Amino acid sequence: MTGGAGIEIRFWGVRGSYPVPGPATAKTGGNSSCVEMRAGGKTMVFDAGTGIIGLGAKLLQRTGAQDVHIFLSHLHHDHIEGLRFFKPLYRENWQCHLYGLTHGERDLRAHLEATMHGHYFPVEMRDLKAHLDFHTIEPGEPIVLGSRPRVVVEPAHCRAHPRYGVTLYRLRCGGKTVVYATDVEAPVSGYEEVVRFASGADVLIHDAQYTDREYFREVDNRQGWGHSTVRMAAETARAAGVGQLILYHHDPARKDPQIAPLERLARTIFPRSKAAREGMTLRLR
Repeated sequence: MTGGAGIEIRFWGVRGSYPVPGPATAKTGGNSSCVEMRAGGKTMVFDAGTGIIGLGAKLLQRTGAQDVHIFLSHLHHDHIEGLRFFKPLYRENWQCHLYGLTHGERDLRAHLEATMHGHYFPVEMRDLKAHLDFHTIEPGEPIVLGSRPRVVVEPAHCRAHPRYGVTLYRLRCGGKTVVYATDVEAPVSGYEEVVRFASGADVLIHDAQYTDREYFREVDNRQGWGHSTVRMAAETARAAGVGQLILYHHDPARKDPQIAPLERLARTIFPRSKAAREGMTLRLR
């Protein structure tokens, strides 16, 4: 299918903040953020939490092109902590493209090199065998991959996440569109920012880390932490007129039995809502 005009989406990590493997999360999954999208013969990966480790092992088993495009929403640990264990980085016949928005004097490579400094990790970036290409993205400037069919990835910077904001991505191929919008706090973005970017998408993958109670309670609330509630995600999907909403970036404290009620809540606002689970695959043909 990936050589045609469709898009295949597979969830490898659906948790936010930190990984939580174990029996209490086995059904939903405990790995941190990572979503694979295949389209037009290309493999795109959105974020490199611990979910990317299993994806890397799977990629080595697949036949076909030995290149991968990794798009980072931002550089918080739960979105890059699996990158150092991504097996294609250690194979000389692989080409790995990494995309991200940076702030300050360091470029993307320098930021990621710092996480592999000898004080923190036994392998430094200069020791990796794959061919690495680092791309500093420019919001509003599409990234075009391939030609027949053409895959277009549009980045947008969103201020709704501390401290430097987050990059949203809109992937288009063959008339189908998927929007990846993790780590957004709807009240901070005023909804409109994400709604405009996601307008009319076939699938919206949206941050839904908190419950209303966690977000609004008087003591120890989650306001200003850079994440949305399930209700906010559903309201954004409804306002954007998307085809389907995927609730993503589940709170690490959320056990399996607590996910289904939140899914049902979302459906009262936006009926075509579904909670992300590891291994879940969507196919847009």
